[in-house]
Amino acid sequence: MDDTKSTARPAWRPSATGAAVSALAAVLARDLELRALVSYWYDVHSLVPVAAVAGALLWRSPLQRALVAAAAGLSALWLVVAFTPLSSWLAHGLVRRDDVRPADAVFVLASRIQDDGELTGTAMSRLVRGLELIGQGHAPRLILSEMHPPMGPYAEPARALMQHLRLPNEVVTVGPVWNTRDEAVHVARLCRERGWKRLLLVTSPVHSRRAAATFEREGLEVISSPSVETRYDLETLWEPGDRILAFGSIVHERIGLWMYQRRGWIQDAARP
Repeated sequence: MDDTKSTARPAWRPSATGAAVSALAAVLARDLELRALVSYWYDVHSLVPVAAVAGALLWRSPLQRALVAAAAGLSALWLVVAFTPLSSWLAHGLVRRDDVRPADAVFVLASRIQDDGELTGTAMSRLVRGLELIGQGHAPRLILSEMHPPMGPYAEPARALMQHLRLPNEVVTVGPVWNTRDEAVHVARLCRERGWKRLLLVTSPVHSRRAAATFEREGLEVISSPSVETRYDLETLWEPGDRILAFGSIVHERIGLWMYQRRGWIQDAARP
């Protein structure tokens, strides 16, 4: 009896293993929101099958070890992020909350809009905080920035919500913008033209320190009043799921602070 066929490894197994390893790495990277490191804010779920196909094709190549190392490294990182205080440590000092006082305007930083024009959770949370400040009489007007196409308009749903809440305040828009630096430059130009000097600045909590520093670098007086973080419990980060959800945006801000300081867009990245 010829035992060759019974002991030989099936030809499909290496490719299937490569697909599984690469898919695992993609899922872990997606969970950790590593797209935030490169400011890619579009859907990433389709990258999982793409990674699986790439892994199946590359498994017999010299890149096999790199695929295994990537999956192992991401697995270790996922476990560290989920079950240690790493996210809390990295988040320390990123949130800036100032005492609220009267200002010339409230500026709400842009966030992603859904394809159907509806606000995402982050965009809604920021807008609600901005309208809360206006409704309390801290500023007479709202400034919004619009992102480049194909992103939908922010002002349209904002005006609709203001009308629903019976807030008759002026809405001014700037843009289109690509990033926080663009927003600071556009808004500072607008404020110089209108004679406005003090802004109530609304953005997500972990983004508030970098955003405030960027606008101050353009000569504006900034009162940072961040929105509520709705995706995870930033104040505690006790749950593994919250730590994982927060990790990408926190690391994004740490890198952003470093890059903005190197480019001269903020003065002091070390200030808490």
